[in-house]
Amino acid sequence: MAGLTLALRAPRPNAALALPAACRPFACRSGGDIALELREEPVPSTEGTELLFDSGSVWRVYGRGDARLYTFRTPALEPPLYKAVAIDAALSRGTLYFPRPRRGRRPRLALDFPLDELLFQHRFAHEGAMEVHACGVVYRGGAVLFCGQSGAGKSTTARLWRRVRPGTTILSDDRIVLRPRRGRTWAFGTPWHGDGGFATAAGRPLRALFFLRHARRNRVRALRPAEAAARLFARSFPPPWDGPALGRVLEACAEAVAGVPCYELGFRPEPSAVQAVRELLGAAGRREAALTRPADRG
Repeated sequence: MAGLTLALRAPRPNAALALPAACRPFACRSGGDIALELREEPVPSTEGTELLFDSGSVWRVYGRGDARLYTFRTPALEPPLYKAVAIDAALSRGTLYFPRPRRGRRPRLALDFPLDELLFQHRFAHEGAMEVHACGVVYRGGAVLFCGQSGAGKSTTARLWRRVRPGTTILSDDRIVLRPRRGRTWAFGTPWHGDGGFATAAGRPLRALFFLRHARRNRVRALRPAEAAARLFARSFPPPWDGPALGRVLEACAEAVAGVPCYELGFRPEPSAVQAVRELLGAAGRREAALTRPADRG
């Protein structure tokens, strides 16, 4: 995903190694930037560790020196602490503990959400990349992102583009990775789609950023780089306990917005919203062409 690979291995064949369905189009034959060994053993004790972050849902992160322990708990399972990953601070090598239940069933797949996404999110942040809440649409060879929190209209936007332009490639309708590449920021699809189910294992150079809000009529407002960077950061997923990683994500936000036009898009959920964006991007492209065209020599 965006050039980063995760490998999970076990000492013998194990059905828990299978990929979640959404991840199968992203499967590759080699690699292991994040390499995990599966053990069907009890989760390590958190005694003597420091609680770094509590998500308020199923996962927590603990620290002991340069090691990290991600734990996953739910009262619906027995044992409630049903999975954990012990890994180095660089998120490169670790062990996935996936004990067999004392009674009932455990989740079928060891990499089930949210573990797979968390490891990618936090490793990307270490590398100066980031995952963001956004719908990504490929338009004229570039990626146009429509950023927003849950309910902002990302899946609706993806459906509208497919309705207006049936051949449009949708990188994702909920999660996009932004990563520097060849001197530019690129946008990549992820498996973690929204209600529309759009997920493509591909990437394109970032062309424009739009920040969504619902409105009675379509309206576009240009954003200053500082405002756009702040909005982008608010829609990213860096590890909040890791100061250096937070700093790299902030730098990545600044670089991303400096290279492309950024707008707030108030939109109605109808095809006219797509047309408004296309007209805006077309006008911006014509202005750029006029600025870069050699001057007449007379």
